Amino acid sequence: MIQSAHSADLLSANILDPDIFPAQRGAPHRLFDAWRTADPVHWNPVTPTYTPDIPGSSMTKGFWVLTRYQDVFDVSRDQDLFSSHEDGFVIWDLEEEELQRQRANFMGMLPADHQAVKQFLMPAFSARALQALSPQIDKLAKEIVDQIAVRERCEFVFDVASRLPVYTFCELMGIPEQMRERVVELGNAVADVETRGAHEVDPTFQLFGLAQEIAEQKRQTPDGSLMSLLVNDAALGLSEMAVNMFFVVFAIAGHETTRSTAAHFIQLMAAHPDQYALLRSDVDGHLENAIEEVLRYTSTTTNFRRTVMADTEIGGTPVRKGDKVYLSYAAANRDPSVFADPHRFDITRENARKHLAFGTGPHVCIGARLARMELHVLLKQIVTRIPDFQLVGEPTWLRSIWFNAITNLPICYTASAA
Repeated sequence: MIQSAHSADLLSANILDPDIFPAQRGAPHRLFDAWRTADPVHWNPVTPTYTPDIPGSSMTKGFWVLTRYQDVFDVSRDQDLFSSHEDGFVIWDLEEEELQRQRANFMGMLPADHQAVKQFLMPAFSARALQALSPQIDKLAKEIVDQIAVRERCEFVFDVASRLPVYTFCELMGIPEQMRERVVELGNAVADVETRGAHEVDPTFQLFGLAQEIAEQKRQTPDGSLMSLLVNDAALGLSEMAVNMFFVVFAIAGHETTRSTAAHFIQLMAAHPDQYALLRSDVDGHLENAIEEVLRYTSTTTNFRRTVMADTEIGGTPVRKGDKVYLSYAAANRDPSVFADPHRFDITRENARKHLAFGTGPHVCIGARLARMELHVLLKQIVTRIPDFQLVGEPTWLRSIWFNAITNLPICYTASAA
């Protein structure tokens, strides 16, 4: 375990070890600190010990790990030199069929195609559109908390945190109510990347089937929903695979950050009672910045990959065309050159919003504004209606190299009327 490792062991550790996050109860910041200090553009060699259990994926090449904020920021903003399209946006090496799926994905399109789709999507995530959606989000959040408030305990991740973002995604996409629980189930299964290969049928393909069924409904009966617009807009011209991949990425990204951040919020407030007391002393004054600090502190989506398109350098380190680059958002968000005393959880941190939890550059999360709205609405319901929540036992962390996620968080509290 990293806690007992010497400095040399820290420098030789492998970020592909899926047991790191459960062992550390989050990102391995002692490891990132050691790399940032001694080897900030760190070479992580290929090893047969850590290989993906995902069809069409392997690990044949090592890669560079970036731990400094500025390096992650600069690489993220230069798609011409550091591509998410060339070899995909995950650290694994992909066979051609799987690579083509990633390239059809909104996150892996060619820059011009990505920009065209992004421009098409932006109105659905504008401040005006979300203001119109706000009453429905408020209603859903209240109904979710109504269901657990009358009890004295719940499992927070799946009873509470996962429901609002997926239901909101379903509202945006026009997914019929009878299909929503299935979307919740499959979205969670796909997000649990390390265990996908253990399923009898890959949940990604099950989501594809669901996407195709809904797409056909929207072709037959257009209704103005986002899914309807995607499949019926001739100028956009998305292929069936692109629509499928769009549906999958939104089923994951549309809820993973919100679900995990809400769970981390509860865990952190329980672990830092002084900060929770400060929040409760002025909920309206502190909640917005507290959410930003949780996003910075936890970095629920820990990394994405880029491919170097020409010989260049990163932070003074030469890199070659074809090299893989691992953008560590978790490390960047604890860089002491940007965030003073970065391992301290402080809901009044003045520059908390400078975090890269939603990425930056062309691939900054298009749903960031929606995620913030959902978190604010849901967490205000929790803090004001069941303010005396306490953890029941230890949280369970996801075994993953992708997400810093809590998968089980039982809490107890004083029951109140719905």
